[in-house]
Amino acid sequence: MKKLILAGIVLLMLTGIGAASPENLVRNGGFEEPRLCENTGLIECQDAVIQDWVTGGSGFNDIRTRRTLSERQQFIDLSRGGNGYVSQSIATTALNSYTLSFEMAGNPECSPYEKLLLVYWGNLPAYGPYSYSITGQGDWVTIVLDDLPGTEGTTQLKFEDVSASSSACGVALDNISVISKGSAPLPEFPTLTLPLGLMFSFSGAAFYISSTREH
Repeated sequence: MKKLILAGIVLLMLTGIGAASPENLVRNGGFEEPRLCENTGLIECQDAVIQDWVTGGSGFNDIRTRRTLSERQQFIDLSRGGNGYVSQSIATTALNSYTLSFEMAGNPECSPYEKLLLVYWGNLPAYGPYSYSITGQGDWVTIVLDDLPGTEGTTQLKFEDVSASSSACGVALDNISVISKGSAPLPEFPTLTLPLGLMFSFSGAAFYISSTREH
């Protein structure tokens, strides 16, 4: 009977394992590395190198405390006198599909106050443009693109500011995540193990109590 109870406990433990969070395939998705502009005065870092990302276009500002942060300490502003972009190669497979999520806002320091962003996934046509109109500091907006097809090897992920005019205040971008839907936990696994674990545990406990009373 102890074995029956133990089997139930093991199944309950496996339920917790099946619920583990899937891995974010984006490296440095919050633009936290390296830590820039540690002083409390100047809070723009122009032409800085952002770990794991390729930058291009008319440059960018990496701003630390100028507006409400999405997460942690740093986010990226995709403009500095013109439109800029960032890109990264994501490890993918042809058998999986992927979910991309990111948070978008805008630098409110100067016009234009409507920010426009294009998102590229591999060779697919651009997603967007996504629009963000600034009123004061504003809030971050979460955008999710689901069921993105995988390619064998790597897939290029790119974010491009396409706001009008050559402004030094562009799209603010942070908290980027790509999750493989193929690697996500299967809902059937924890759904089955929970009732099975409870069934084994309660059955074993009931039988043990019954046997104890008989003796």
